[in-house]
Amino acid sequence: MKKILLVVVIIIFITLLLPLAIVWLIGGSGEGQSPIESGTVSVYVSEEDCVKDMDINEYLKCVVAAEMPADFEEEALKAQAVAARTYLYSHIAEKDKGNIAESHNGAVICTDSTHCQAYISEDKRRESWGAGADENWNKISTAVDETTGQIMTYNDEIISAVFHSTSSGMTESAVDVWGADVPYLQSVTSTGDEESPKYHSELTLSEQEFKNIAEEKIDGVDWNNGLVSNINRSNAGGIVTLDVGGVNIKGTEFRNIFSLRSANVEISQENGNIKMSVKGFGHGVGMSQYGADYLARQGKTYEEILKTYYTGVEIENR
Repeated sequence: MKKILLVVVIIIFITLLLPLAIVWLIGGSGEGQSPIESGTVSVYVSEEDCVKDMDINEYLKCVVAAEMPADFEEEALKAQAVAARTYLYSHIAEKDKGNIAESHNGAVICTDSTHCQAYISEDKRRESWGAGADENWNKISTAVDETTGQIMTYNDEIISAVFHSTSSGMTESAVDVWGADVPYLQSVTSTGDEESPKYHSELTLSEQEFKNIAEEKIDGVDWNNGLVSNINRSNAGGIVTLDVGGVNIKGTEFRNIFSLRSANVEISQENGNIKMSVKGFGHGVGMSQYGADYLARQGKTYEEILKTYYTGVEIENR
């Protein structure tokens, strides 16, 4: 009788308990989806002025689709997927601490690209991609799925994985752009950015147009002090501070006032005009997306790309 009971127990273990144990072990090893990855996240959809709960994997795919061209190399798309996931998880961690941006209306993150990450709905991406919509979506889905659960950390803390379109050949350090020295957001060489269609842009204004725009945005300008002077630049070439009409402002503010693609601007006066020649597109901190694609075309893996742009980070499964 005891032998029969033992056989029954063994059969039950093999057919029921052993598969469950294997699933538990695989899930616990970090190779499958993490608890966060398989859940939902609250997103404030800026365009619709509402908060929606979204599947995290689906949300990340919509972010990557909005943030990076689908014809980029697969390793670049994977790097973007990890950066986007890390950015999201850092916001989840902040919400857990009670830190929520007022503009999010109680949500973890928003779809306003000037504040958080860009996001594109299925209807809009199909309209944008046309006949290639399914192929592009499958490519982006693969990049997200094959990096499931992977995020970047520094000293075991989730980093703020900021990124931008195109650098000027060097990324900017966080301290030069936002005033805070972040160890993993240092200025690094970024090769291949000059191949980006967004690498160079220009704006030419008459002297009077320049003055009119500046007077609308800057209090206390006095043109007796000259138009532009005392330009202070970062090692990467971006303007940190400068004087406009004798008023000292940040380079980021100057960029916003004149709607320039970046703060890496050469300013010259020619025949009564002010010419602003711009390198790069975006704030310049963290990963350059066009630089990432260039590195991928040179055979770099997404891990190598990420560690090029984020100094001293580790890539972990969460």
